[in-house]
Amino acid sequence: MQFLIETDVLKEYLIAAKAEESLLRKALTKGVCYTTMYNALELFRATMTNEESDAVLQMLMIVRVLGFNARYAQNFSEIAAEIEKNTGLSVTHRESMMIGMAKISKLSILTKDFFERYNAMKAVPVLCSMEEVPIP
Repeated sequence: MQFLIETDVLKEYLIAAKAEESLLRKALTKGVCYTTMYNALELFRATMTNEESDAVLQMLMIVRVLGFNARYAQNFSEIAAEIEKNTGLSVTHRESMMIGMAKISKLSILTKDFFERYNAMKAVPVLCSMEEVPIP
C-alpha cells in the first residue's frame, strides 16, 4: 500500500513520546508513505526553534516528499471541478492539491482531522486508522 500522509498525522508523530506508537509509525509498517511539499511547508512554518526544525527535517527523511509542478495544475483543477460537480462541495486550493496529488499518484490519504471532509469528496480512498489495512 501507498499512503499520502496529511499534516495532522505528521504532527502527531513529531509530538508523540518515543515509545508511543503513532499512526505514521503504523503506516510505515504497512506501506510506503508520502507527503507533499505543502505539508512540509506547514510543518516548518509551525516550528519555533532550531530543534523543532531539525525534528521536522529528520521526520521528512522517512517519508517521501512529493513536489508540485506546472503539469499538475490543470489536472488538479479538473479533479476539484469534478468533485464540486458531483458532491456540491466547494473545494479549497489546498484540498485541490492534496486530493489531486493522491488521485494522480494513486495514493490513499491518511488523516484524522480531515477524514470526514476528504471522505465526503469521494475522489480517493481516505483512511483515519491502520486497522482496516492488511499487513503486507
